[in-house]
Amino acid sequence: MMNYQNYFCVAASAMAAAYGFAGLMPAAEAGIAVQGEQATAEYWTARQPEGEKVLLSAEDIQKLNDSLRARNDTLRDLVDFPATLTGQQVKNRIFAAMQDYWPGEKPEDYAGNHILTPAEWEYVRQNCNIDSLSEKVEVQYGVTTQRGDIRLLPTSDGWYSAPNDIHYDNLQGTAIDPAQSVAVLAVSRDGNFYFVQSKDYQGWLAAANVALTDYKTWLNFVEPKDFVVVISNKKKIAGSGGAEELYQMGATIPCIKDSNGRLALQLPSRNAAGRLEIATSPVQLDNTLHKGYLPYSYNNTIRQAFRFLGDVYGWGGQDESVDCSSFVQNVYRSMGIHIPRDADQQEAAMPVNRPFAGLSTTERYNEVKQAKPGTLCFKPGHVMMAIGQNDAGVPMVIHSASSYYDYKVDAQKHYIRQVIVSDLTYQNSQGTQTIDGISSIGSIK
Repeated sequence: MMNYQNYFCVAASAMAAAYGFAGLMPAAEAGIAVQGEQATAEYWTARQPEGEKVLLSAEDIQKLNDSLRARNDTLRDLVDFPATLTGQQVKNRIFAAMQDYWPGEKPEDYAGNHILTPAEWEYVRQNCNIDSLSEKVEVQYGVTTQRGDIRLLPTSDGWYSAPNDIHYDNLQGTAIDPAQSVAVLAVSRDGNFYFVQSKDYQGWLAAANVALTDYKTWLNFVEPKDFVVVISNKKKIAGSGGAEELYQMGATIPCIKDSNGRLALQLPSRNAAGRLEIATSPVQLDNTLHKGYLPYSYNNTIRQAFRFLGDVYGWGGQDESVDCSSFVQNVYRSMGIHIPRDADQQEAAMPVNRPFAGLSTTERYNEVKQAKPGTLCFKPGHVMMAIGQNDAGVPMVIHSASSYYDYKVDAQKHYIRQVIVSDLTYQNSQGTQTIDGISSIGSIK
């Protein structure tokens, strides 16, 4: 199996395996997390003399997003998505989405408390239904009706690197919010999953989470004329049936003016035939919902990042939360800036990138000290967001962290599993400080 840390933050599933039994992993702690005033947005926004200055106009952001898509093929402009694909093109996408599970010897993963059996492996592989693809595939148009998981393979069962693990599912690609457009390219053999392309990911999504519709209606969710953006870390919104659906920061929901002139959300649901129905629901804007995107400024970047502080680390969007790369992605998308989903792709896509290879520790610190708030600091398998220097001149970062080592104390692995503020001295399994492990820093301007 390839090292999964290229896809999210740290190879936490491997960490579980190191203990041989995930249930024996130490409880999460916050040993490297800074407390007190440095763990507040206000401490950091007060250090920005031009923190409220709008850095990019809406037109500039559109150009930036076009540039990011041109630099990285995981980002898709669904408006221009083709109406048909060849069967081979869809097959290639399905294979690519498998990541380490293609072409395919049975992995040494655990399903619950037992090693994955050949029968379990073969069932899921066959469920990809590749042999049923026709030479020409007509794209179907779907809208998500609830938060769902985009999976590497068409199964909701978790596969893990250690028995009885629950935190680090190797099949978890990412989570997707309700009210998002997806192109539906294939159906699993059991009919329970669609193979979809979203704006930033492809993989298998439970069909029950998707309502099919016509192209014109679908476009209103791809690129709504008017929309509301979730600006809190997460927000539950009741749909027409009364059930609350979870949205994360940066999720967009189309809106209209109702017959009384009030702002109303257009909330999607799935009828018994699997088709899209839209209910209008009046909404009050507050500190969780914003009409359109927030302006892009240093202080908005800081404030949005701190809305996640203390949230649980959620591998691939598990536990209704964020890992390192979805954390920074959600902060930026709340301001209309769409960066890739995974940390390695984010690093490759940054318009401004400063490689750290060959730099001394002092030179590395000097570079990070000059970084503007929102600059992303990359190391293998992890991404952090720079927020500035504290009173002592120490550069600090905010990030969704899984674990760290401390060779100064006990040379043991410590689990954090939450969004924290820290410095760059915490260590990896080789005892290397984070500052010395940074591969590059990147920014969008």
